[in-house]
Amino acid sequence: MTTPINIAILGASGYTGAELLRLLENHPHANIVALTGDSKAGLEAAEVYPHLRDLGLPKLTTIESLDWTNIEAVFCCLPHGASQKAIPNIPDHVVIIDLSADYRLKDEATYEQWYNEPHHDAARLKEAVYGLSELAARDIRKAQLIACPGCYPTSVQLPLVPLLEKGLVKHENIIVDAKSGVTGAGRSVKLGNLYSEVNEGIGAYGIGKHRHMPEIEQGLSIVAGEDVVISFTPHLVPMNRGILSTIYVNLTEEA
Repeated sequence: MTTPINIAILGASGYTGAELLRLLENHPHANIVALTGDSKAGLEAAEVYPHLRDLGLPKLTTIESLDWTNIEAVFCCLPHGASQKAIPNIPDHVVIIDLSADYRLKDEATYEQWYNEPHHDAARLKEAVYGLSELAARDIRKAQLIACPGCYPTSVQLPLVPLLEKGLVKHENIIVDAKSGVTGAGRSVKLGNLYSEVNEGIGAYGIGKHRHMPEIEQGLSIVAGEDVVISFTPHLVPMNRGILSTIYVNLTEEA
């Protein structure tokens, strides 16, 4: 590949969008031609994130005002629920990489159960490729819609999938004790994420109801060939970013 790909980023003003910008600016085949951030429309990227100054980035705009003619790929860094409303309006010639949770779960009823609302683009759930690149590189190359995996699911599936494929661990009594930083909750202001609430402490949250549970179980079940149910407890630790997942399993006789 010698010609850079023209790329747009939807939701570029959030933490995910800002990190993506940093990565793509250093990629030899990425040409960023459009950025959206509805609440920050009209601002320079550097006005939102000073560390992105002097990169020649386009101004932030709204999704509705985008001209898709020369855009070849788009990264959707929108909150869950927003991507599934924006993506159906994207032209077919554009490859879509969605970083929200909207297309990770294959079953429409499962999505509604865990996200408390019906899916607005259910027809695409089954056609989206689950984009865990270490495990699905071949499918990703041919995909028009790629659903990027969640943070916790990535930290659990990468170590467990090879063990399940080799039949080295039992499918039951899998325990995941996971810890992550505060930026995983996004940039919007929330009481529980304030410095004074988080600093010098650690706490479990989403016990038994964290939305990454069905995503993890979906991936492990596909590999195992049967339903896999895990015990998953996430914790919030006082740091900006990063994840540590400690996983407990029972070995099989083949291990």
